[in-house]
Amino acid sequence: MLGANAAGDYRLRLRDLQFNVRIAGSGVPMIWGHGLMGSVDSEQRLGWFGWEQPPTGLQLVRYDARGHGASEASATPASYTWPNLAGDMLALADALGANTFIAGGASMGCVTALSAALAAPQRVRGLVLVFVPNLWEARAAQARSYRISALEGRLLGGKGLAWWMGRAMPERLPPWLLAAQPQVIPIFKSGIGRLRARTLWHLLRGASLSNLPPREALATLAAIPATIFTWSGDPAHPVPMAEELHRLLPQSQLFLARSYAEFQSLPQRIAAFTQRCA
Repeated sequence: MLGANAAGDYRLRLRDLQFNVRIAGSGVPMIWGHGLMGSVDSEQRLGWFGWEQPPTGLQLVRYDARGHGASEASATPASYTWPNLAGDMLALADALGANTFIAGGASMGCVTALSAALAAPQRVRGLVLVFVPNLWEARAAQARSYRISALEGRLLGGKGLAWWMGRAMPERLPPWLLAAQPQVIPIFKSGIGRLRARTLWHLLRGASLSNLPPREALATLAAIPATIFTWSGDPAHPVPMAEELHRLLPQSQLFLARSYAEFQSLPQRIAAFTQRCA
């Protein structure tokens, strides 16, 4: 069992697989999940969240989700659905000996954290929810897109899918972000390119099968403080979805970035919120 003073890179067996885990800082654990087809390393290269220097009083715990980065892959779409990914996050908390923790993540990591809180609300002392994806009835169109991408990934492999998806990325990311950070698309493409065809099939099919339970289920999270961060100009993470989640979580705060300067405030906002939770 790891403890509050653990730091460094680890290979941990959680449930059925070996996971790549990176820990920095000490204090209250915050377990953080990356986005679909991302990894700890690709997120580090993006430099969006300020992880180079974890907030004071926080044990920052990041990990490659199953099938991503240096973690092992599983062989069924069901193992990549959000409730199962949440099970991995909770198993990591167990490995840390953390009865309670701050749960957070971006995109897929965001809904993994939400699903972990729904499964064990008494264990989550705060939620950091970045880039809320399409949910509930808006999920159907997103699911169709993932099914198409799963087929492309199975046929083309990671490098072929990266090339194909790279052509559409300029329309799926805020133009002000691409103007400030043109390296974003190559970083995304390099992460996708490392994934195997079979893994892409399973994880994208798992994403297509995933959704949150009905809105009323979020009532169990009413007492958990949350910070929600989104940006403009991203159809896969639309502003109205973040606003709806903000409405459903009465202890939440919402911030919308409409420019690169506003986006650069994200690390400070995360640090301020997590220090209040800690």
